[in-house]
Amino acid sequence: MGRYKETLTLLIAISLLLSVFTLAQPAIPREQTLVIGGAYWEPPKKYNPFNYGGSVSGTVGLIYEPLYLWIPIKPENQRFVPWLAADQPNWISPTEVEIKLRPEAKWWDGSPITADDVRFTFYDVPRKVPSSTWGGVRNYIIDVVVVNDKTVRFKFNQSANYADFLFQLYSAPILPRKYYEPYVNQYGDQLTDLAKWPVVADGKDPTKLLGSGMYKVLYTADDHFILERVDSWWGKSIFGTPAPKYIKGVVVYSNQVAANMLGSGELDWSCFYIPGGPTMVASGYALAFNKTNPLYLPANVAYLFVNTQKAPFNDPNFRKALYFAINIQNLISSAYEGAVTVSNPVGLLPVWSKYVATDLLQQYGYKYDPDKAKAILDAAGYKDVNGDGYRELPNGKPLRVQIIVPYGWTDWMFSAISIANDLRAVGIYAEASFPDFGVYINMIDSGQYDAAINNFGSFATPSPYNLYYWAFAATPGIWTGNHGRYNNTKLKSLIQQLGQVAPLPENEGKIKSILRDIQKILLDEMPALPLWYNGYWFLASQKYWTGWPTVNNPYGVPTIWNGQWQHGGLLVLLNLKP
Repeated sequence: MGRYKETLTLLIAISLLLSVFTLAQPAIPREQTLVIGGAYWEPPKKYNPFNYGGSVSGTVGLIYEPLYLWIPIKPENQRFVPWLAADQPNWISPTEVEIKLRPEAKWWDGSPITADDVRFTFYDVPRKVPSSTWGGVRNYIIDVVVVNDKTVRFKFNQSANYADFLFQLYSAPILPRKYYEPYVNQYGDQLTDLAKWPVVADGKDPTKLLGSGMYKVLYTADDHFILERVDSWWGKSIFGTPAPKYIKGVVVYSNQVAANMLGSGELDWSCFYIPGGPTMVASGYALAFNKTNPLYLPANVAYLFVNTQKAPFNDPNFRKALYFAINIQNLISSAYEGAVTVSNPVGLLPVWSKYVATDLLQQYGYKYDPDKAKAILDAAGYKDVNGDGYRELPNGKPLRVQIIVPYGWTDWMFSAISIANDLRAVGIYAEASFPDFGVYINMIDSGQYDAAINNFGSFATPSPYNLYYWAFAATPGIWTGNHGRYNNTKLKSLIQQLGQVAPLPENEGKIKSILRDIQKILLDEMPALPLWYNGYWFLASQKYWTGWPTVNNPYGVPTIWNGQWQHGGLLVLLNLKP
């Protein structure tokens, strides 16, 4: 009888415990909830600011805030918007810049955000947690001086990477020193280990984090999370109060499922690539930034990387022939329904259009021209020797090209097929291959591939340095860049010089000169092939919310992608109306 009672008591306790967990999810009114998707691909339970790239999108922006936003909509109106900062950076000299904080800025507990927090973020953390996402600033920031409670002065060495600093001004999350310093001192670099994050700090319970942003974590599950508006948010007296009381982020693995959710109003804000997006917009089921094609703002550059460490991809003439052979506009029409635009041959996004050396582009004349491709291949010795309809290498050995993209990435799969067909049309035997994502990563990391589509580090930033460093100067790797393993000492030196030019008006001519020299090498060598500008995949339902940014009201980029809420997503929250 005693064992029975113990068992019964245990079962009751378990039942009560399960009921608590069942009731833990709050009931939230749909009309007060903004449902978002397109940035969440695993259970959304990590809110680690030290490794925000591997954490839930919105960790930086919604919970922890940056000094600035950066809005890259048009070349003429790209701008830094002071957020925690009170004004634009004040450059005292090329090696010293002063930034003032808003006097209103506070943490959720009501304590002020101070210059000491900024010093902790930009000076202490990079040295004690060097693998933090912004840890590289320790290589050029030699001091962060606390002038007073609301003023800091950054000091740089003579080889400062200003391009990276501009990027970190809107990317690095300002962290509360009083909250995180004990963890930084105790755990150091372990703080970036996402597997250990639930053990250290308060990552095991993200509802207890101390942030400063508009929203805090209310609930997490395997397939969604819920954030709740912070009604005492310090910024409401300056920016206003965001209308959605709640944000629900959903994990959806199928673009078609996302399309169905968007069309029915179950999904308010989509940053998925939606098949049939132009038709949904034309039929009134969804709103896009533009009403007609191209629907999407350019976000990054989709490259065809070729392995320059193996023949024939180590031959600049062969790489040039590939570019002339690919009908990029046809690819866009078939894979993207015309909703994005062709990249220029040097990969500069429209936000950097003032730096494009148009005279060089005209001189080299890169465009779709299969006859030109054939002529280049013939002259370089790539001919059909055995009469099978496909060219051989100059030494007579078979010429085969395999283009890889991850399985399930349907837009890239269609693109790879289109490219393979174009190459076959000029006599190059090519085929598209769709390995699982993990295999795709391993093939690029190990250099065991021919050609691959990728765009992981080609996003718009204040300087083209970030794009070119990623594409041609980084240590080769899927998460680092330089997938083609291209090695050009002169190009790498020019990219380094570009990063080290202080962002002062008097240096604009120097920046343009360096970029012109970079473009000349790229046009001579064609080390990787810029194909199209991947879009910020924004479509919205107006069933519950209006006030979305459009070409007629371009107040911000409507994106929720990780690390890019600062491109305008935060402004979207402030402009939406029920």
